[in-house]
Amino acid sequence: MLSEDQINSYNEKGYLVVDGAIPADKLKELQQVTDDFVSNSRDVKENDEIYDLSPDHSPDNPNLRRLKNPHLIHKTYENITTDSCILDIVEKLVGKNIRRDHTKLNFKSAKGGEAIEWHQDWAFYPHTNDDIVEVGIFLDDCGEENGPLMAVPGSHKGPLDDHHHDGVFIGAVDPAKSNYKLETAEPFLAKAGSISLHHVRSLHGSRKNNSNKSRRVLFVGYTAADSWPLKGILDLGLKPTTSEGDFVKNIYQVYTNNIVRGEPCLQARVENNPIKMPYPPPHSVGSIYENQKEVRGRSFGE
Repeated sequence: MLSEDQINSYNEKGYLVVDGAIPADKLKELQQVTDDFVSNSRDVKENDEIYDLSPDHSPDNPNLRRLKNPHLIHKTYENITTDSCILDIVEKLVGKNIRRDHTKLNFKSAKGGEAIEWHQDWAFYPHTNDDIVEVGIFLDDCGEENGPLMAVPGSHKGPLDDHHHDGVFIGAVDPAKSNYKLETAEPFLAKAGSISLHHVRSLHGSRKNNSNKSRRVLFVGYTAADSWPLKGILDLGLKPTTSEGDFVKNIYQVYTNNIVRGEPCLQARVENNPIKMPYPPPHSVGSIYENQKEVRGRSFGE
């Protein structure tokens, strides 16, 4: 559970770190399953529906950037997204009716884990309101040396930075054009088993990992159930079917299947927030790492 001071800090800064939130046995299981996926990737030669590979990935050096939708590929990942150790905290921030929006497991391997340029998650998936929080589950200790995520305090209350370049959405901010003082960003430092929480509009990024320590974080996005995606079916991960009736049913089924606490809400709560739709799509659809290479003026060097 969160204290009033922690809730106030989250509301003021737009992020929070909670130490020791994940029980030791569940952390160990998450770490083991993740190790297994890395080992199983040895024979994978190109990005697919599960793996986003680092450029130097090989059978002798299995190196991942991301596991895609981990809650869909292993029960251990799915279970932690519905565990009370997470949801009791999320409820304090977005309310009692909660929808799981997405998951991803980001890797920063030792000696080379890639940087993520400054961005606001809100730019990728605007909703009818911004009661949306990204939870990061630390599978490894994270210090200054292994590329911690950093966020700019108070940026969740301000304007949306431009995430476009040369007429397409690339999911990265040109630091010279940001509305915020990037030098004020604070790192998320924590032991394995801790969690971070950041608001969907919080401006954040992370440096390359040049240390000898890996940094793996399982991210889970949660929304208030009355926060509906403005991209509609695209944000729910659906594709058109031959039957219009089945298509509509599928939209609602995906929505309800991802209600992880409380009840669905068909009455969308609409708030006045800054929105710029993430279109036209980037040239390299499917990998934030590739898309962000097009940003003008990179923030994080070698």
